[in-house]
Amino acid sequence: MKHASGDSSSPDHLLLDGQIKLLYKSAPLAYGVTLINGAILAFVQSTYIPFRILSVWYGGLVLITAFRGLLIWRYARDQPGPEHAHLWNNFYLIGAGSAGVIWGSAAVLLFPMDSIAHQVFVAFVLAGMAAGGISVLAPRMDACLAFLLPELLPLAVRFFTLPTTLHTVMGMMTLIFLASILISAWNFHLVIRNVLTLRFDKERLKDEIVQRHRAEEDLFQEKDRLQTTLSSIGEGVALVDADSRIEFLNPAAEQLCGWNYQQALHRPAAEIFENVDPQNQRVATALEESLRSAQQIRKQSVLCSKGGGKHVVDELATPLYDRHSNAVGAVSVFRDVTEAQQKTAELTHAAAHDALTGLPNRNLLKDRTRLAIARAQRKHERFALLFLDLDRFKEVNDRMGHASGDALLVDVAHRLAGCVREVDTIARLGGDEFVVLLEGPTHKMEVKAVAGKILASLRKPYQLGAQSTTISVSIGASLYPDDGGDTESLLEHADTAMYRAKQQGRDQFAL
Repeated sequence: MKHASGDSSSPDHLLLDGQIKLLYKSAPLAYGVTLINGAILAFVQSTYIPFRILSVWYGGLVLITAFRGLLIWRYARDQPGPEHAHLWNNFYLIGAGSAGVIWGSAAVLLFPMDSIAHQVFVAFVLAGMAAGGISVLAPRMDACLAFLLPELLPLAVRFFTLPTTLHTVMGMMTLIFLASILISAWNFHLVIRNVLTLRFDKERLKDEIVQRHRAEEDLFQEKDRLQTTLSSIGEGVALVDADSRIEFLNPAAEQLCGWNYQQALHRPAAEIFENVDPQNQRVATALEESLRSAQQIRKQSVLCSKGGGKHVVDELATPLYDRHSNAVGAVSVFRDVTEAQQKTAELTHAAAHDALTGLPNRNLLKDRTRLAIARAQRKHERFALLFLDLDRFKEVNDRMGHASGDALLVDVAHRLAGCVREVDTIARLGGDEFVVLLEGPTHKMEVKAVAGKILASLRKPYQLGAQSTTISVSIGASLYPDDGGDTESLLEHADTAMYRAKQQGRDQFAL
């Protein structure tokens, strides 16, 4: 149960809980003294007070003390927390007030009219109980008032009701004593309150220290885990401060840039990461640009390592901010994509080139022919396609073997390269078929000259290992735009012309 006034962990609740604990802790001894003093008072007053009255009074004291003892037992058993402090304080006040009433009634029930000595003894016992009570009740001022007022006020009233001057003076002294006792109780209460407050402050400070140590330990563990993670990943990670000076490099970053972390620490990032563009010109890294622009930057460039190596890196850099949104640095994650680019280039090349000769294949030839058409349309030029088919290549392949046939095709590709310009395209369509794209401007006489050069080059003997052979080639040509306005039309026309050359006896050119 939580009290309606607020959180049970608040300082006020904790202070009240500490005060209640002190009350219940010191109560058993005080209750024992109460029963002893009550028995002594009853015994002494038995000379003048009837036994029946003494029995009733002392029986009431015993019952109240038993009730208070039961509260102590329940409190010790339940060990209530701060949220129940108000409830147990109310229980204690009921017990203290009841005991005060019982002791205050002694000024009426146990106060003999014909013995001034026994009257003084009653006052002496009540004063002693009041003085002893503040040492037990001082933790709570309301408990002091609940006990002291009903205990001493009836005595003062009793004295004032008697006619003698002595009794009047004793009544006044009783009130003065009550006031002094209350002042002492208040001072004692302040001391206890301050001690408890200091103790709680100390405990809170200890808790804060423990929590801070735990937080620091958690932070260190998190930092260790983070560093372990960063050290184990394959991507390079670099961290710079607001002045673009290196604060962290993981092993992958060390390997790429060629700098050891301890060597690179606090050095400018531009000194550690030397990035260049395809023209080998120095460019800013994504890390530098991110810090300068306060934006996330992704870019690809060539990283020149300290040892002289070069790596194509894909870099993603992100600015870092503190809780006040002030830039405090940047972090960069970069990976080496050199091998991936090489493989991509190889796959791209393989997709567009013949695996045996390395010449462009049909797909690349079509792309280049479409470009040649667009260029010729723009410049109002002509260009030519030569369709080549080796004569009786199958006989050579069957007689000398496929390995020799492949070697012959490779040699043909080399010879063709020597017959045309670098800007022209030589393609292998498959088997023993080749196509030569002669870039414009091109005229019929130039086409015939190139064809004659090819015929002469390809009919020369081929040395294939220990054997040699000769072949010839049949060539058909087509001119753009005379023989077609698109790639397929031009290839079809050149193929048809090539068949005419074969029909004319092979080793011929037909246009």
